[in-house]
Amino acid sequence: MPSPRAMAEEEAGSEVSKSSEVTSDQSQVETLPPLLVEDTKVYGSQSLRGATLSKMPLEMREIPQSVSVIDRQRMEQQNLTDLDDVMEKATGVTVQPYQQLTTQYYVRGFQADSFEIDGSPVGIGYQASSPQDMAVYDRVEILRGSNGMLHGSGNPAATINLVRKKPTDTFQSSVDLSGGSWDTYRGEADLGGPLIENGAVRGRLVGAYEKKGYFYDEAEQKTGLAYGVIEADLSDTTLLTLGGQYQAIDAVPNIAGVPMAADGSDLGLSRSRYLNTDWSANDWRTVRAFGALEHQWGGGWTSKLSLEYEKSSSDLKYGALYGSNIDAETGNGAILMPGAYRFHDENRSVDLHANGPFKLLGKDHHALFGLNSNRRQHKVDTGTFETNIARPVNVYTWDPSSVPEPGVSRYDTTSDSDTREAGFYAMGRFSIADPLTLVLGSRFSGWQQDTLTSSYSTGLQWIPYSGLIWDFADDWSAYAGYTSVFQPQTSLTYDGGILDPIEGRSYEVGIKGALYEDRLNVSAALFRIEQSNRAVEDPDHPSVGRTTYYINGGKVRSQGVELEVNGKVMPDWDVSAGYTYTDTKYLEDPNNQGDEFSTTTPHHMFKLWTNYTLPWEEKRWSVGAGLNAQSEITKTSNSITMKQSPYVTMDLRLAYRIMPTVTASLNVKNISNEKYYQELFSPNWSNRYGEPRSVTFGVRATF
Repeated sequence: MPSPRAMAEEEAGSEVSKSSEVTSDQSQVETLPPLLVEDTKVYGSQSLRGATLSKMPLEMREIPQSVSVIDRQRMEQQNLTDLDDVMEKATGVTVQPYQQLTTQYYVRGFQADSFEIDGSPVGIGYQASSPQDMAVYDRVEILRGSNGMLHGSGNPAATINLVRKKPTDTFQSSVDLSGGSWDTYRGEADLGGPLIENGAVRGRLVGAYEKKGYFYDEAEQKTGLAYGVIEADLSDTTLLTLGGQYQAIDAVPNIAGVPMAADGSDLGLSRSRYLNTDWSANDWRTVRAFGALEHQWGGGWTSKLSLEYEKSSSDLKYGALYGSNIDAETGNGAILMPGAYRFHDENRSVDLHANGPFKLLGKDHHALFGLNSNRRQHKVDTGTFETNIARPVNVYTWDPSSVPEPGVSRYDTTSDSDTREAGFYAMGRFSIADPLTLVLGSRFSGWQQDTLTSSYSTGLQWIPYSGLIWDFADDWSAYAGYTSVFQPQTSLTYDGGILDPIEGRSYEVGIKGALYEDRLNVSAALFRIEQSNRAVEDPDHPSVGRTTYYINGGKVRSQGVELEVNGKVMPDWDVSAGYTYTDTKYLEDPNNQGDEFSTTTPHHMFKLWTNYTLPWEEKRWSVGAGLNAQSEITKTSNSITMKQSPYVTMDLRLAYRIMPTVTASLNVKNISNEKYYQELFSPNWSNRYGEPRSVTFGVRATF
């Protein structure tokens, strides 16, 4: 009897590709090189069958929500080396760097705070979270809208799932070397294959090192990582996976960004301006260990137990300019702000689920049962400088080396939290008629947090889920879905309790198509999100000193349209395009009634990437082009409004296959050198320019 892995591969009917580049002979047979993920093959980014996000073997058009996938082939084509790069190219996503000392992503007007690796919740996106290098991952899956049933608490924005590289059945290896603007250099090595003769034990090793420069002076980042994973067929029906990862990052950060003038207008500072001290430093150390046990029980039923462990630390020390009231004529009005922190995080998660078919009333259905838990311990130690370096400074004449580095006399624990969440979920996919599938699911979940001074608990929360899918043609389906999620709150009420959790409800209707033998996915969706029970100040009990009391009274809405095309329109032509229209509004709020809720979410976003293999010289040449366009965004802080006008950036790629296993490429980002603000945060600081024109030359070899 074949192993679980072999059975899945036979069903998918393809072999692992050693390279994203297709030879002229291959292109006559394989129109899209397959990539191995999870327990089966996935053709490019066009199928979620066997994907970890859904926990069931589903195609994209079987999921009643919008889903995007950015796979390894596209990462290599666009030179997407970290998660920020990937999310900048993803449909409907805005990227906001240096929020909460990390990068935060916004989808449909809300912060995306639900992250998974191989389908298990992980501690990404929290305060001072480490950057995520993509050398370890085969693909990124993005499920938009609420996902409380499978994931647990969070915002109704999106769930972002990173799928790790897995061992391969045949020996394969690759080396990637690149260099580019601002003295950026990178190397990756990837080796995988069977470890014993019969292939029952397989392994994969990945290593990467990068020295990354930035368009602003002084700053840099050095990243080193090592990743290893082993799979073993314990029997014909049982698969064991064990692995680990170590990542070290040493960075000279840009904490300050740039400030605005006192009236919120642009000071016209150069994009290369570095408004920090040259001794500023931010270092991360991250260790991950993971394991999974999968078993096939017969009758199509499978189960999987997944364990994830992460321990990370981050040391941050900086001096950064904070512009409290800058005079645009003189540059005066800023002060130098120092800071020193140590962050310690430990994250553990467990997920156990089973799924399989069953018959009821003469029809075939599918069920999923599972439970998962997640625990995160987060500690912050704040340092006291031996010398007070706070002083007035001028943003026009600032010299990063003008202030000697002070020592830190001691670190005191200022924050220590222990957050736990656990839940049970169940879902059924019921064939109520040949073209109609009804999806019903529920989760019962509990959340608790203990801090240095208090303890919070939401009690048991019920999260419903439903959808209806109509397969009205061989390649087309229409759907309607309702999903929900809750977000705990810790604000105090006047009677000494805490607020009820925020409720997030997502409504979506759409149409999906899987064309050209599932090689091209198209989708169109209308979405509406309502988030209620938001905290507002208690009008009957005004603030007393530093204590403010709250009630559950706020409600906001986000609604819009999403269009996406992803895959191959021709054997040698890849296209990925997405358009998003988003409108947000405060529905119930004593101070903002009727106003726009998320002004930094563009009303219009359009993202495009296309790559074409030219039909001459044995198809050695390929060209790619990309475009990111968005409408105006604004940010109001302390009654001061900042604005970024609409802008467009364009990318280009040229690649040449030197020999069947060696390809050279040239990537140019923001070819027009468009100057724009990627993020508007505050008139005082942390506004971020987008990256100017950059050039990267790379060579990829497979063996």
